[in-house]
Amino acid sequence: MRRIAVSVLALSIGVLSPIEPGPGIGEEAMAAVAGSAAPVFELVTFAGEAYNNASLKGQPVLLVFWAPWCKVCQRELPLMGEFYRHDKPEPLRVISVGFADTRTNFEAFVKARSHDFVFPTAYDEDRWVAQAFKINATPTYVLVDARGQIVLVHRGGGLLQNRQFREFLSTLKG
Repeated sequence: MRRIAVSVLALSIGVLSPIEPGPGIGEEAMAAVAGSAAPVFELVTFAGEAYNNASLKGQPVLLVFWAPWCKVCQRELPLMGEFYRHDKPEPLRVISVGFADTRTNFEAFVKARSHDFVFPTAYDEDRWVAQAFKINATPTYVLVDARGQIVLVHRGGGLLQNRQFREFLSTLKG
């Protein structure tokens, strides 16, 4: 009951935008779990770059799951662009993963805000990657370390102020 109340509160203040889970996804499987291995995934960016577990092996990666209609995403993505340009430690890869809308809407959104999308951006056709990571809200950030282990799952805004995220970044800077 408390979990439902917290979710309702988060939605009412605009922290999260819920995504309807697909068939066969129960509530207990609704979030990637920190400490577990990242699921197998493959993404192709709008620029044609392919990323998957093998190509990212040995590199920490931040996957940013978002949708164009998400108001929190609209506020957070420019902040991620600034982070990418000015504060991101060199080994960290940032990949934007659009899902839960049409490819046309994503391409139009990214094109209209090209100054914010300075990081690779992919469209998750049929939500395969989002489902593999059990993403059920936008934005959701999944931080994976160089060993392929999920370090942090952060739902909603404010990732850049998240203490655990900042600590992880400090380990990358030496």
